[in-house]
Amino acid sequence: MTVHRRFLLTPSFARLIRRERGGLRHVEGFFPEQRDRSSWVRLEEDRGLLILRTLGPDGEADEETEIPVGHAHALLDACAGEVDYTRTVLSIGESNVLMDEIIRPRVLHLVTVEFASDGEARGFHPLEWFGPEVTADRRYTNQSIAFRGLDETPEIPLSDVALNSLIDTLEGRFPAQAQIAITQPKTKQVPVTRAKGQTSGNTVKVNLDEIEEAMMREIEKTLPKGNPK
Repeated sequence: MTVHRRFLLTPSFARLIRRERGGLRHVEGFFPEQRDRSSWVRLEEDRGLLILRTLGPDGEADEETEIPVGHAHALLDACAGEVDYTRTVLSIGESNVLMDEIIRPRVLHLVTVEFASDGEARGFHPLEWFGPEVTADRRYTNQSIAFRGLDETPEIPLSDVALNSLIDTLEGRFPAQAQIAITQPKTKQVPVTRAKGQTSGNTVKVNLDEIEEAMMREIEKTLPKGNPK
């Protein structure tokens, strides 16, 4: 069983993360909802998956079956709703955090952390650059977004503390409490695009000055125009 915690993310942080780490395009198509189970197909570039999620006495459990890409495309045509997004995998020690930039049916940025148990999930303290938690809000599941969309999302304030926390994460520095064991993704995440200077097998060196300059430009874009000084 995998336990998830999900958080909103400010678009500025999402763009910065994708620029530094690249991402992998996903399309998920969901079949009509049932009371005790849900099923969907996921297309990951050149890989197709059929996923069944069942609800049992111990919570939700997922079963994944790899299918040919052609079959995945055919099943997507038969689905009741779709979500199109780019996923970036970030490391927290030996664990992973999944950053999703949803493109369709509406633009939304989310961070999902996967845990092997309820105890690990409860013991995890969100990093400062995470936005509000929406784990318990069913509107923010991919299935709900595919079927019903989302009218609006809360505004996420930017702060120096959050920016410094994100820079620490990109540099591989984070609070000791965040280094708890998190379930590794079941599928290999190979970025479609890599940031400049990022090569396979080599350690990526993040330029803090460049990140801060890029972040300041993103923050300026979010500020109202014409404010009196």
